[in-house]
Amino acid sequence: MADVFLFESSRSNHALKLIKMTRREVIKATALITGYAVSGSVLTALMQGCSARQKVDLSKWQPMFFTKEQGLTVAAMSEHILPYTKSSPGATDVFVHEFIDVALAECTDEKGQQKFKDGFAQFEADCQREYGKPFLQCDEEQQLAFMNKLDVAARALVKPLTRGELAEKLPFILKFKEMTIAGYFSSKEVAMNVLNYDPVPGKYVGCYPLAEVKDGRSWAL
Repeated sequence: MADVFLFESSRSNHALKLIKMTRREVIKATALITGYAVSGSVLTALMQGCSARQKVDLSKWQPMFFTKEQGLTVAAMSEHILPYTKSSPGATDVFVHEFIDVALAECTDEKGQQKFKDGFAQFEADCQREYGKPFLQCDEEQQLAFMNKLDVAARALVKPLTRGELAEKLPFILKFKEMTIAGYFSSKEVAMNVLNYDPVPGKYVGCYPLAEVKDGRSWAL
């Protein structure tokens, strides 16, 4: 999957330099990349340490919040946002779909859950209207084009909103993008294999030459 949906800058060294793997830094980075404050449900999920648990092949995964078909749709959507590259794993490689499932099942209140369900249903209805079939039955080009179309419209919609208004009016596609980013950069696999990782305890180096830092990457703390 060569195309990168909505997150081209994530594949640049510059974007990766912004990320550190403390919860606070994940929250800040998510807000920075999305362009708005992290929503309450995602904040709660990160602070409570929500993470993928089963870490199994998609065919064997049993979602908690989603139906099986919805779970597969979530996995496909997240992979479009953060696809696999030669230098970094894709969203499904680090089980972002499982993070989203757990975050909604255990770290989101009933109102938030219902809002996500409604948004998901509308997403599928819009896809059906656009292509005459569910998202999963569309080819990759159609899926990517559809998500991009929704994102462009959503970003135009939220541009004039205040931070307070965003909490109630954040469109589904932006909410999903936010959860995907948070799940990806809070995963152990990304901390150890994408960012620089030095397990604790380790030696203290007061002044570390930049030239010796691997690929100029930030540290996963």
